[in-house]
Amino acid sequence: MADDSRPILLFDGVCNLCDAAVQFVIDRDRKERFRFAALQSDAARAALRDAGAPHDLPDSMIVIDGDGIRTRSDAALAVARRLGFPWSLLVVLWIVPRFIRDPMYAWIARNRYRWFGRQTACRVPMPELRERFLDADEPVRAVAPEEPTLRQASSEARGLGLATLPHRLVLVYPVVFMLPFPLTLLSLLDVIPGVGGSFIATARNWLIGLHGEATQPAIAWLGRVLTGETPSFEFTGSGDGVASYLGVLLDLIIACVVAVGWWAWRRGRPVSRRTADACRVLVRYFLISVMLSYGLSKVFPLQFAAMGPDRILQPYGDSSPMGLLWTFMGASTGYQMFGGWAEVLGAVLLVFRRTSLLGALAVAAVMTNVFAMNVFFDVPVKLYSFHYLVFALLIALPDVPRLAGFFVANVPVAARDLRPFWHGSRSCAVACGLLKVALVGGMLWSNTESRLDRMRSSGPWAEKSDLHGIYRVESFELSSGGSAEPGAGWLRVGLNPPWSATVQFADGLARRMRMRLDEEASTLALYDRSLLEPEDEPMTLERLDDGRVRLTGVFEGEPVVITMRPDGRESLFASRGFNWINEYPFNR
Repeated sequence: MADDSRPILLFDGVCNLCDAAVQFVIDRDRKERFRFAALQSDAARAALRDAGAPHDLPDSMIVIDGDGIRTRSDAALAVARRLGFPWSLLVVLWIVPRFIRDPMYAWIARNRYRWFGRQTACRVPMPELRERFLDADEPVRAVAPEEPTLRQASSEARGLGLATLPHRLVLVYPVVFMLPFPLTLLSLLDVIPGVGGSFIATARNWLIGLHGEATQPAIAWLGRVLTGETPSFEFTGSGDGVASYLGVLLDLIIACVVAVGWWAWRRGRPVSRRTADACRVLVRYFLISVMLSYGLSKVFPLQFAAMGPDRILQPYGDSSPMGLLWTFMGASTGYQMFGGWAEVLGAVLLVFRRTSLLGALAVAAVMTNVFAMNVFFDVPVKLYSFHYLVFALLIALPDVPRLAGFFVANVPVAARDLRPFWHGSRSCAVACGLLKVALVGGMLWSNTESRLDRMRSSGPWAEKSDLHGIYRVESFELSSGGSAEPGAGWLRVGLNPPWSATVQFADGLARRMRMRLDEEASTLALYDRSLLEPEDEPMTLERLDDGRVRLTGVFEGEPVVITMRPDGRESLFASRGFNWINEYPFNR
């Protein structure tokens, strides 16, 4: 063996992850390029001594070859290069600087026992592999659980701790982004009689307003610097406006400043586990509140309205991508509720420490679908849905090595350390448990109560107006006595009180419009969806004895008198229904 020039791969012989890595290399090293030895063996120490290894080698995989000694990520890439295609393609990672690769490797190495477990002795190689193991003839060596394999690099302890900066930024940014949460949770107290107008509610609203007053000038300044214009802060229902993107940039700048200040204050020391746990708990409850809000808006089918006369009358080609998605989701109450229950399930699983990983994965799966729909159907909630997806992945991040070991490497992994976040007395633990019950129960109650109220007032349980339906226009006249422009007359109207309507014009085009109906004043206004308020005075609504409806007033600047009669025909979508048995595909 002394004359053998093949590279030597040294590994931790008691680490389950390292053992799996060696088995991976053996299965793919068909030309038997590598020899092996456990770091705990005399053969490994002799090989390191002959190679002139320093005494402060890091605790990691080591490769000894003709080029010298390789450690950490360099060792892993040297192994991949010699395994052949397709693993040799990983050598492109050598373009990534070592100061980025090695901290990632060191993070996994530091936690390998906790994530993947360890054995109490180095394994004995199989008989057919003994020739490739330098320590095959050494007696099985027991290793105490506390015994390190190699001394940790002292240079890492003496460094500036710059590797802790990304960790701090990852923890700080979600907290900055979610502000003014958790102050918004104080709104749960409003369900208690007498609290809504109390000092607590006043202070809460003042603090939330103070956050907006503090950030808006900074966002406006960023807009003037970067775009030359002050962004609009008018509420339009879009979460992807210029102000939204500038707000994210401002959050990132603030998070960077806080992370650097935190790093300087702690002199580069690693983030304590309790601090990291506290940030993750805050992100968990933020996601819980978001998922319950969105989920219950689908469980009670309110987010996507069912297809009404306005949607039925509107041609596919006149729909925007977002409108088509809204129609698709609202077309099936069952599918909408299914999506809502998936979001609620993720929120409930996030409540408990034992199921928080499963909850994070469930929320990540749901939000991946939501984010994809927002991107591909141009729904202006891309920023928010992307952040919710990333936050779910951040909760699961500490368990990624364990998941990779179980699902990818097929190795046993250690159970997660479920040490309680609160390490005080039993009374403190009980108080935290009661607070959790109060918070989650309050979120469920508040969201459920508000959705039930909407179901009764304007949702599926609300009594439909007798104007609901599709109408055929009998006459379209200009009350001024003039003649309408070609194509300006109306053919059919789909009314879906109280929100929207679709007008089909004589030229064949159809426009979906906003509607404002006042039953008491017998007035109706139809106006473009780009407007938040009608520009014309509402038209007078008159119900005739034979069921016809007459509108008299101004429509888009023209005085009109419109008489229309209920169409009476049922659309194919409304009449088709559900069928378990289909002898032929009914694709129309």
